[in-house]
Amino acid sequence: MSEAEMNSMIIGVLATALLGGLWWGWRRQRRQDWRLPQRAREGLHCAGDLVALVAEVQQHRGMSGAWLAGDQGFAGRLPAKQQAVNRHFQALLAHGEREQRERYCCFSRDQVAALQRQWQGLVQGLAASTPEQNFQAHCRLVSVLLEWLAAVAEARIEQPGVLPGEGNSERNFGHRLPALAECLGQARALGSSVAARRYCPPVARVRLLFLTGRAESLLAQAAGDRGTEVDAARQAVHDFVSALRGRLLAADAAGLSAADCFSLGTAAVDAVFRWLEQERLRLDGALGRREPGLAPAAAGAL
Repeated sequence: MSEAEMNSMIIGVLATALLGGLWWGWRRQRRQDWRLPQRAREGLHCAGDLVALVAEVQQHRGMSGAWLAGDQGFAGRLPAKQQAVNRHFQALLAHGEREQRERYCCFSRDQVAALQRQWQGLVQGLAASTPEQNFQAHCRLVSVLLEWLAAVAEARIEQPGVLPGEGNSERNFGHRLPALAECLGQARALGSSVAARRYCPPVARVRLLFLTGRAESLLAQAAGDRGTEVDAARQAVHDFVSALRGRLLAADAAGLSAADCFSLGTAAVDAVFRWLEQERLRLDGALGRREPGLAPAAAGAL
């Protein structure tokens, strides 16, 4: 074989290898482009179950805090709420098992099981707990769940190119609105406990003032687009914050019962969760447009 023929063969082999590499890279990118929306949809479903569990734990925090502070009207509602939390933990265990198969795991089944044991210990020791201890224990649980929610949102939903143009909904769903709901949930629990005692200690007063201000700040950050859910949430938050400031924290406060405080707080928190659900539906619809063969998930999935 002549030198010219040898060079031609080498060039041919190199060209074939280059084309093969480009083809493989194209196929790999296509697979990744197809997989990203699917992973985002799975993440959205997981995040929905996390949000549902957060809501149940938050409500239990408020009910149990008021009960421990002396309002017996909440005693009969606690068992059903505890059962609801247990059901949501079972759903989260399945998500943890799937998550731990990911290269970057947001949380594992073992971590969910450990958090569930903490919850069970909280329930078992509830009667012997003080309102302050109960409040802090619930807050620690919710804090972990919100960390997992933010991790899932960042790792699965907020990836570049997955949902272009949906940045505000992504941040609202994974971060701003859950933080707002938790601010309001803490204010509901702490305010209900204060109302049941008919006395507001200085530490609780400072905390409630911080929570009300933080809630208003988060609301302003999240309310980029006006809509029915946004307007309803804004009004409900205003009503709750105004009641706390005017009827519980003011020097000449007219008084606020634990039941009224919990009801107003629940209205505000529920309004935020309805807004959160609309953001989930918006993201789910955008993912459906990225995956023509897949229909958006049912509206009641959250």
